[in-house]
Amino acid sequence: MTATFTLRQNLDCTPEAAWHLLTDPDQMCRWSTAPITPISLGPQDRPDTAGALRMVTLPGGRIRLREVVEYAEFPRTFRYRVYDGGPLLVAHRGEQRVVETSEGVEVQWTVDMTLFPRPLSHLMAWQIRREVQRSLTEMESLARDLDTATLTSPDELPRRTAHNLDDLVSSALEIRVLQQEIADELAGADDPKQWFARVYQYVTETMIEAATGRLELGLTHPDWVLALIPVFHRYYAGNLDAYRNGGVVEDAWQVAWSTCEIVDPDRPHEPVVKGLLAGVAAHIDADLPRALAALHLDRYPDRDLREFRPDYLRLAPVFTVASDRLLADLPRSHKPWWTSIAGRVNTGMRDSLLARTGYDVSRHRVQAFEAAVQRASSQTGPA
Repeated sequence: MTATFTLRQNLDCTPEAAWHLLTDPDQMCRWSTAPITPISLGPQDRPDTAGALRMVTLPGGRIRLREVVEYAEFPRTFRYRVYDGGPLLVAHRGEQRVVETSEGVEVQWTVDMTLFPRPLSHLMAWQIRREVQRSLTEMESLARDLDTATLTSPDELPRRTAHNLDDLVSSALEIRVLQQEIADELAGADDPKQWFARVYQYVTETMIEAATGRLELGLTHPDWVLALIPVFHRYYAGNLDAYRNGGVVEDAWQVAWSTCEIVDPDRPHEPVVKGLLAGVAAHIDADLPRALAALHLDRYPDRDLREFRPDYLRLAPVFTVASDRLLADLPRSHKPWWTSIAGRVNTGMRDSLLARTGYDVSRHRVQAFEAAVQRASSQTGPA
């Protein structure tokens, strides 16, 4: 059950001034009852471009919402989404529109949110609505006296469109076949590495579904998502082949594959979970930064890598979908007892429990992208 509200407020200022009030963290902290802290800047090193990250600390200080700017059309439309708000928050999106009027502008602020359990959605929406209304009222008094002399506007970037989608889909499907063959071969040999190989295959399949629209994630750059798949595969398959044939294996993958091979007849689920997490850690910590940077420099050197961060974060459900498919394959003895209960209650709760086992996938994915940005920037100069 999604709760939605829209609030409107007239401001005596220009659209450009209203934009800065709404999107600049320093200005926001003047009117917001919830302090806003930048986490990572977006393209042009700005907090108001698509790809920027920020943190909102709700009154009381106990709840922190981490947001990504998903769309920014200066000075008219600004959209953001909470990508990390705790296991009970299913979705939280906001849109701010600035409409010019004869007396200034009208700000239209819409919020959609879904929590678990569903009745919490309306309770939280009521609280958030009250805080937003207070903020808008405070904003009205600030708008008239805003010093606009030092404000700067983002440069307008050319829109990009997806290219060569058919070829990219074909290449991704070829990789998917190879990964299925690897998982099938390991399963036929009763090799415990089969479980990570299978979930890797499922991740690839789900990425293809997301990029082709079969799984609706609202991607802006589906070609970018598809182009990542062969790059990921080279690191994954290359290290597996080296491990199986006595070659040189990178440290993270040496740990992953050796952990995957551990067997415990008394508690068979424990090594399965540890092996999966070790494989995920190798993929995220070792492969993601270099794959993202390499693809960017190879195919998109004229863009800012941070433009792609909203899509990167939109892909988070891919890992949940792939995990669900693997759980359906696992024998009952190989499943932790709490996975089925937590999954039926709330997949976010299950992911939170997995994070407590020692590896927080969401947090490490955010760090991996930041590392990729630094890696790409170091090879090309300032973004």
